[in-house]
Amino acid sequence: MAKANARLEAARKGYRAALEAARENPTPEAWGRLLAAGRELSAAQVPRRRGRRAGGRTEELADNLEELE
Repeated sequence: MAKANARLEAARKGYRAALEAARENPTPEAWGRLLAAGRELSAAQVPRRRGRRAGGRTEELADNLEELE
């Protein structure tokens, strides 16, 4: 769990730095770095899947259990 929090904090810090740089000097390169930092922040906020098979099947199994009850 600590790895996810460290990654998220690093992504936030990188995004803030890129945002400030883009505000100070709005060049295409600065906006590109801001866009990349935003994508990294979004990726860090989304929990990673644990495995290939568990993804869609978990919801399907939960729905089936509700129907049985």
